[in-house]
Amino acid sequence: MSASESTPKAWGRDEVRRAVLRAARSGFAAKGTSVTVREIAAAAGVNLGLIHKYLGNKEDILAAVLARDTEVSTSTIENVGSLPDAVTSLFAIGLSDPEYVRIAAWLLLEGRTDLLLGNQADGMRAVRGIAPDSRNADVRLMTALAAIAGWSLFSEGILTFAEADATDRSAIESRMSELLATIVALPQFAPDLAEDGHH
Repeated sequence: MSASESTPKAWGRDEVRRAVLRAARSGFAAKGTSVTVREIAAAAGVNLGLIHKYLGNKEDILAAVLARDTEVSTSTIENVGSLPDAVTSLFAIGLSDPEYVRIAAWLLLEGRTDLLLGNQADGMRAVRGIAPDSRNADVRLMTALAAIAGWSLFSEGILTFAEADATDRSAIESRMSELLATIVALPQFAPDLAEDGHH
């Protein structure tokens, strides 16, 4: 290996941040918070010192990854007109990019809900912005989010256990998306809490 191949590239701040966040996201999805900054640096092809300079420590990197993912989800939700459309969009995000769900699962298993709460609050505010009555829709929404998370994490196993043909996956996911959108639109599953005597 030549000296030029062993020397890290002289990247600028934005290039370092992009490469590190991409590598960190994959690392956190695969290993949770046990992934090291050294492993992230190696995967990104970035000098360890540049990571500390431009992003900080591992907690800072994780916070940046979560903030970026939440921003994508929140902007998606804000650009739809109804709760069913929001759920359909979130399901599509979960299908195309399940890493955020994997990271969230690791953090929950590791007892690090503190890292998720702020980001999740932004998403819930976006949902409440398109569905002001979403206090009454929370059970429906939680059901849909649980299905999205579960499918993102366990779809391969579920398809195997259900003995579903892999070629049917796209059709199954399309029907699931429609079903979740229908669930959040069903008023009978979201009675007014005040009518139940709960406050």
